[in-house]
Amino acid sequence: MVCLILPTKNEEACIGATIDRIKKICCQLRIVVVDGNSTDRTVEIARQLDVEVIFDRGLGKGEALRSAFNYVKDDVVFLDVDGTYPIELVPEFIKALDKYDLVVGERVEFTGDSLPKIFLIGDALSRGLFQLLYFRRVDNLSGMRAIRKQAIQKMSLESDGFGIETEITAKAVRMGLGITKIPITYRARTGDSKFRPLHDGMVVLGALIMYRL
Repeated sequence: MVCLILPTKNEEACIGATIDRIKKICCQLRIVVVDGNSTDRTVEIARQLDVEVIFDRGLGKGEALRSAFNYVKDDVVFLDVDGTYPIELVPEFIKALDKYDLVVGERVEFTGDSLPKIFLIGDALSRGLFQLLYFRRVDNLSGMRAIRKQAIQKMSLESDGFGIETEITAKAVRMGLGITKIPITYRARTGDSKFRPLHDGMVVLGALIMYRL
């Protein structure tokens, strides 16, 4: 069984449309929203759409995902609810879990103003550093992934913030897990970004180095 995880915090502008699209594409898929103490109608909308809602302590995306991984006890797909990732490819990610431990949505195209130029530069530097340190070209920052439960258990994940995707990628490479990439288009988000360039950029850099050592 596969569960789809949606980490949220103040996403009332997009969560309803995202859940509706997921249900149309994967009508039998279990959906779990893990919320970081939203102050808007995010949780209310999710419950109205009859999906499970759990809560984390609001420490960041990493803590949200780790809380969800502990809760669901299944293979998982996760993505952001802000419209940036191609929900229509979720079935392809699920199918890939038949052969691989980790499926990464490799962002090969950025539409419109989905990422400011400074973010694109940082993204390219992060991927380049990952390849230099781990000898594998993988999108270490992509927020659309599928992971087998056994792989999650082996990783002993510990990141609280935006270093979680880098930690997952680094540990999967170092453990020799089966990894595949699915090319995706990254789109402009709905609502305000939670990413803090300086602070979260340093978190990612720290994760790149720490999990190599």
